[in-house]
Amino acid sequence: MTSEKTTPWYKEPMMLLVIGVPLAAVVWGFIMLSLALDTKDSLVSNSYYKDGMSYTQDLRFHEGARRLNVQADLTFTEDEIIVNATSIADEDPGSLQLQLIHPTLEDRDLTLFLQRTPGGQYVAANELELPQKRIIWLTSPDQEWRVTARTVIENGKKIQTVTQ
Repeated sequence: MTSEKTTPWYKEPMMLLVIGVPLAAVVWGFIMLSLALDTKDSLVSNSYYKDGMSYTQDLRFHEGARRLNVQADLTFTEDEIIVNATSIADEDPGSLQLQLIHPTLEDRDLTLFLQRTPGGQYVAANELELPQKRIIWLTSPDQEWRVTARTVIENGKKIQTVTQ
């Protein structure tokens, strides 16, 4: 008679598959459940109707930028934002509105007002921690134009806006 050595069940490699895979699925399920319950659903817009209705106004602002041939270069530093804007308008506006829109979280959007300096630049204090990915809207409400950019904002990086 031959004696076969038997190993305990917990030392068998097949038991890792039998117990390990379902156990991993349960753990992963609890991780996903906690993420679903704790994370804010911020991609759904509560104002989708209003956003759709404002599309016509957006076209008017972009058409105004094309008509006036508005171009702007933005430079962000740790302390300030400097904008050099050019257009064929008779006079430059006294201030500009800069919206720094977070791609997904509305509560992280930032609106700044830039004041014109005697040198012709527009300046505001930088309240962002750099680098950050943002959608940029530079607007002159008085002259009804808007230029945009979508970029990662970095310290000292020059950003050129476009008219759509």
